[in-house]
Amino acid sequence: MPVVKNKSIHIGMLGTCAILVDGQLISGVPSSFYKIAAFLLLSGRQESVSRQRLRSILWSEDGDAERAAANLRRSIARIRELQASLGFSLIQSNFNTVYLNKTANVSWDLWDYLRTLSSGNPMGEYPGELLADLKNTGPDFEDWLAEQRAMLRSRHIDRLAEELTRNGTSPSNRSGQLALAQKILTVDPCNEEAYRLLMLDAADHNNLARLEQIYQKCEAEMKRELGVSISSETRKLYANLVSALTG
Repeated sequence: MPVVKNKSIHIGMLGTCAILVDGQLISGVPSSFYKIAAFLLLSGRQESVSRQRLRSILWSEDGDAERAAANLRRSIARIRELQASLGFSLIQSNFNTVYLNKTANVSWDLWDYLRTLSSGNPMGEYPGELLADLKNTGPDFEDWLAEQRAMLRSRHIDRLAEELTRNGTSPSNRSGQLALAQKILTVDPCNEEAYRLLMLDAADHNNLARLEQIYQKCEAEMKRELGVSISSETRKLYANLVSALTG
């Protein structure tokens, strides 16, 4: 593969894993590139991890330390070759550690998303599950990945909930509230506060059928996902809204 210089490089790890150079998809990217980069950013100490730790998380099922070390060496060599061919260097290593180059001239969706979570900027739609299309990642890495996905979803929901609180509950803010409620439900389909806002909007528009549909969806999601019933607060609101529309 020829060396590519002065190109726009984008690395995607939320939803579909991909490297794009000037908008063109690069084929043959080893899955270890995505796994190692994500682990370094989310669990590395100062975005650096020992080779031993990487071996244990990526090849936990191997049971042979020498074979795991060889697998890591081959993965690092392939990553180094890939990065050199594309003209960037995000993942670097030495004899003991593997680390991220914070000055790498790339766009990386996970890096940008973490910055947004830590900022006061408004949140957009949930960008997708971390490393969603990687398969057979090994038991220890799969456990770590499940924890990271849950953490990212939780932080996203918390930020949206903060925005919802800041917007207040007056009808004049209803448009912004509804948009936030819909965003929350795409990540957390059991969020009763979001359903209650949608119910209030349906009642504001005298739409009884819509009100009933929202309540039933909330009820179904709570039973399917959590195995519990709707809270008394939501039931009471629903009963009051139905009474106001039909009384």
